[in-house]
Amino acid sequence: MSTEPTVRPAGGPEEDPSRGRSPWVHLGASVGVGLLVGFLTSFAQGFLPDVLHPMANSAGSWSLVAFLLALRCPRRGFAVAVGVLSLFAMVAGYDAASVLRGFAVSLGSSLFWIVAAVAVGPFLGWGGHELGVRSRIAPLAVGAMSGVLVGEGVYGLTVIAATTPAAYWTGSVTVGLLFLLLAIVRAFPRPVPALVAVGTTALVSLAFNAVYTADLIQFFPLF
Repeated sequence: MSTEPTVRPAGGPEEDPSRGRSPWVHLGASVGVGLLVGFLTSFAQGFLPDVLHPMANSAGSWSLVAFLLALRCPRRGFAVAVGVLSLFAMVAGYDAASVLRGFAVSLGSSLFWIVAAVAVGPFLGWGGHELGVRSRIAPLAVGAMSGVLVGEGVYGLTVIAATTPAAYWTGSVTVGLLFLLLAIVRAFPRPVPALVAVGTTALVSLAFNAVYTADLIQFFPLF
């Protein structure tokens, strides 16, 4: 038996210790974090300063949490589940906190966000995982996540700025662009992947505005 030490090839990727964790543990922890985020979101509506008040009703903030929870998930399939179940947990946590605060739960609104979790959650989980492993589609994943943040910010500035603080929506755009820039610098600094990420951000931002403007929640009776 050889006693020579194993040498990692020069320039090879370093092993990520988080990839050795049980995916079930990661999934369970992500659901727990989702419950906590949803729970705190409801209470945040009562104590956040005016400039941050839209955060308690922001799809972008929840989407970013789901994306980041999947970032270090050790398996792609579990990462997809993290994206969906963490969003489910946020809805459940929000409703539970609302009941504790003495408010009635709107089944229509909850159903809308559950449908949204099923539709968008898999992509958030998948995208977070692909960025975590630095795959070839990581630029698309980053662009999609950045596009949600930028798109929601632009929607806020152009559609509901009269009734909500513009500073928050400006912040959403800024966070989206900073997230994009940081990912480009750290994960795929070459020109072509960077351009793919920027282009995807622009397209998703436009699509997000189109969906939000359509006001799809009207199809879910608020009872």
